[in-house]
Amino acid sequence: MSAQMKFIIAGVCLLAAAYNIRAHDHKHLQCWHCSSDTIGAEDFCDETFKEDNIPTDLVKERNINLMRSCNSSINSDHERAVCRKIVEDSNGKRITKRFCYYTNKSDPVELCNVTSTEKNVQRIFCEDCMTNLCNAGTQLASMLGAFLFPTLALAKNLAL
Repeated sequence: MSAQMKFIIAGVCLLAAAYNIRAHDHKHLQCWHCSSDTIGAEDFCDETFKEDNIPTDLVKERNINLMRSCNSSINSDHERAVCRKIVEDSNGKRITKRFCYYTNKSDPVELCNVTSTEKNVQRIFCEDCMTNLCNAGTQLASMLGAFLFPTLALAKNLAL
C-alpha cells in the first residue's frame, strides 16, 4: 500500500473518531436512580445491583423511571454529570443510593470518598463514574479485572 493511501486512510479514521466524539458529547449520561431505602427497591437496589429483580409490572403501573438522563439546566464549561453510587450507614441502617450527580470538571472522580456526609450518617462507599448506567456497581470490578489480569500475566512472564 502506498504512503499516500495510508495517509488518506489515517485521515478518514481520524475524522470518524472526531465525529464520534462530538456526537457522543451531545448525548446525556444515563444513570440508575434508586435507593435501597425505598419500599420494594431493596430487592434490586442494594449494594449489589440486580437488574433482573426490578419489578417491571410495578414500574410500568406506577410510571417509575429507574434510569435517569443527567442533563443539567446549566450549560457550563466547569460542570460535568456523573453517575454516583453511595453506601451509607444511617442510624444503624445500611442504605445504597444511585443517582445523577453534578461535579466540577476539575475535581477528581474519587472526590466523593472525601466529601462530608450528613449528621448521623457514615459513608461506607462512594463512587462516581462517567459511562451510561455505570453506577450499577459491577463496571469497576470488570474494568479492574480487564486491567489486572493482563498485568499479572505480563508480570509473571517477565519473572520467568
